[in-house]
Amino acid sequence: MTSIGVFAAVFDDHRRILCVKQNYGSFRWSLPGGALERGEDPISGVVREVYEETGYRVRCGDLVGVYSAPHKDDLVIFFEVEILSKDDDWYSDGEIAAIGFFAIDELPDLSNRARRRVLDAYEGKRGVMHVFSPGD
Repeated sequence: MTSIGVFAAVFDDHRRILCVKQNYGSFRWSLPGGALERGEDPISGVVREVYEETGYRVRCGDLVGVYSAPHKDDLVIFFEVEILSKDDDWYSDGEIAAIGFFAIDELPDLSNRARRRVLDAYEGKRGVMHVFSPGD
């Protein structure tokens, strides 16, 4: 069964993108997001995931694209979101080691798939459909 993930491009006022460093798996930097919960729609899911991983309350904006990695049974729905506020009482539940905003020329160590999504969002693309091959 294909897993469905929702991820967000969260930009600050300086057009830097928000990245999160995972405290599990590959321990790499990524974008805020994760798997949809049973019965959850993608918009609610991305808003929930961004809050859980960063403490930012956001509003879902445009769909950047859909990204498929069939060799991993993985499908990602990627949105650009708007920051509404930051919860000052938020704390990581241990899943996220660090969060930070990064300029496009100073991105942290991202997977090729995450980097592709970042570049698409940064370039203002919409309606992207990309299928990754095993080498991506």
